[in-house]
Amino acid sequence: MNPFTEKILVFDDVVIIPGLSRVEPNQVDLSTSLTERIKLCIPVVSSPMDMVTEAELAIKLAKLGGLGVIHRNISVEEQVDQVRKVKNVDKVYLTEEYEDPGRIVRLEEAGSGYRLIVEKPRNVLLEEISEISAYLRLISGYPIKPTIDENGRLMVGAAISPFDVQRIEKLSKKADVLVVDVAHAHNENVISSLAKIAPTLESDLIVGNIGTKQAALDIISRVEHVSGLRVGVSSGSICSTGEVTGAAAPTLWAVMQVREALEELGLHGKIPILADGGIRSPSDIAKSLISGASATMLGRLLAGAKESASPIISIGGRNYKLYRGMASSSAVRKRYASDRYSGTVKRIPEGVEALVDYTGSLTEIIERIVNTLQASLGYAGASSIRESWNAKLGVLSESAKKEIKPHDLVL
Repeated sequence: MNPFTEKILVFDDVVIIPGLSRVEPNQVDLSTSLTERIKLCIPVVSSPMDMVTEAELAIKLAKLGGLGVIHRNISVEEQVDQVRKVKNVDKVYLTEEYEDPGRIVRLEEAGSGYRLIVEKPRNVLLEEISEISAYLRLISGYPIKPTIDENGRLMVGAAISPFDVQRIEKLSKKADVLVVDVAHAHNENVISSLAKIAPTLESDLIVGNIGTKQAALDIISRVEHVSGLRVGVSSGSICSTGEVTGAAAPTLWAVMQVREALEELGLHGKIPILADGGIRSPSDIAKSLISGASATMLGRLLAGAKESASPIISIGGRNYKLYRGMASSSAVRKRYASDRYSGTVKRIPEGVEALVDYTGSLTEIIERIVNTLQASLGYAGASSIRESWNAKLGVLSESAKKEIKPHDLVL
């Protein structure tokens, strides 16, 4: 038996083929479905990593139209508390407001637009002005709507292990969606456990990570009420699984695989695909959408945000944030220390930790993502994410990879 399958492609191997566009880029609709019940204004979900997603980032991302998934590298009680903080945000306004006894900075509606109001400007940090300005540009150029439930509360997800019954029971009554957080969900024990648990859940359920057509077919055939699939194995910038074990299903190829399975079942678009891993830029987000995803899960692109869970670290006059894989040695040690019920059958680390540049407010990051995504899908000839599934990707030669970048210049 020949063990080789077809050639596997990654984001850098492909380019978006321009198509006939019937709308201008700023008219491209980026709204999408994370599950049948959860509608997002932008296709951005934060990764459940302990240096990325806790309540602060989840609140801001939901206000901007995405969704945060609280990590599980804490005790059950702490994770429930993080979810509760997001759900307990009383009122969700279109305009942002920053207040303390020394200053008030806010956006106010002014006719068909908005204006920036700053009182006692000498006390206002330049970073706050920058964030408010980015928010003003964002909502002026794109119809941002917060991700809220039927009661007007912000929506939030929570990461789970399929074997942690206590955590699942407590979070199912609190979080809007539970996201299975294992490196290889195409596993008999994982599938068997989810088959028992899924019918009892009050929350939506996203299963992953998976990387092949057969994985999707096996899970959907045996697990009831699968709300979405988290797709991609060993592509994350902080993941070393591919290097350590030699096993990987890079995200672009994996999404295409799972899309093929869902199309075969008549379920593509009904069970959304969440592309996870290896996404280094908004153009990679666009490629993952064209390949069949409904939304993308981001870790590295959000890790440097002001609102991420890591503190700011200053070195040599530059600001950084700590970022680590959830299978790194330090993350695993923290999980054992915070939750005595956690366990693993793996005895080798499959992740690393590093510093990433501090990149400013989440608002500014989302602004860049939205603007680039609209341009990318506009080039593809798509006016929406669903239309982008009809767009085309082309495989690049090595020469073409060089030619489409700035070249023959002295920079």
